[in-house]
Amino acid sequence: MNDLVLLSLIIFIFIRVIGLGISIDFLNGTKAEKFKFLALGWFFWMLGVVTPILSNLVENIFLKEILLVLNAFLAALGTIFVLWGFFKYFMTVSFKKMVILIFIFFISTVLLFLITDYVVTIAFCALFMNLLFFSTFVIPPIKKKSFKKFMGRSIIWYYASVLILSIFFPVSIIIALQGYRYGLYNADDPVLITFNYLPIMITSILFIILLVHLEYTTSSRQQLELKDNYSHDLGNILQVISSAFELIEMKGRSEAETSELGELLKDKLNEAAKQIRDIREL
Repeated sequence: MNDLVLLSLIIFIFIRVIGLGISIDFLNGTKAEKFKFLALGWFFWMLGVVTPILSNLVENIFLKEILLVLNAFLAALGTIFVLWGFFKYFMTVSFKKMVILIFIFFISTVLLFLITDYVVTIAFCALFMNLLFFSTFVIPPIKKKSFKKFMGRSIIWYYASVLILSIFFPVSIIIALQGYRYGLYNADDPVLITFNYLPIMITSILFIILLVHLEYTTSSRQQLELKDNYSHDLGNILQVISSAFELIEMKGRSEAETSELGELLKDKLNEAAKQIRDIREL
């Protein structure tokens, strides 16, 4: 394995560990389902980078082939989960359909490896992953209204990620036309290796920035919405309390009516206290 390829893989591991850590941190803080998928995606991406390094250390040909297939398979699997988590920001993603997609992909990969060879299997996984990446160009325009609403100012990082990622597609075609295999693990051309790995590295970093920016933007928007709702509810509660006091002060009310109004006041004061506690937690 070329030293530049090995260095690129090591850098990928660090980037994806950071992505995994951020996703887990957001998951612990928000308990949002999308971060489960994002965390799984970064985890599979990280494992996918480790397998080609291990393949360079083993002598057994069959084991080496399995590790290289796992490299492409885990990369594509990680892409499914990362995009699953990302798309959940602005659209409904069917859990059942995604599970079926993963199952079909897994079965297809296993059958191809058993029926053909590892080269064809890797090519299939790479093509599948490229199609998944291409969906980032197609789906947001289809869901344009909800996409722009939820992205907000974070959309600039999305466009930057897509712009850099678009460089990867013509490069991958050039690599395929020159007879190189996925990952360029046996290549020695530093220019080609750089153009193969650098766009994905930069896209990964930009995607991490996008997720962090998007999450904080979303959290800020939700807090503002909650504060508006709470202030509106508090206004209604205070109006009821004020009206109840006016009714109590009116003469001619029976003891039962006064007691009932007192209970109403007590309930509304408890509601107001709860609203204030919730606001303080924002």
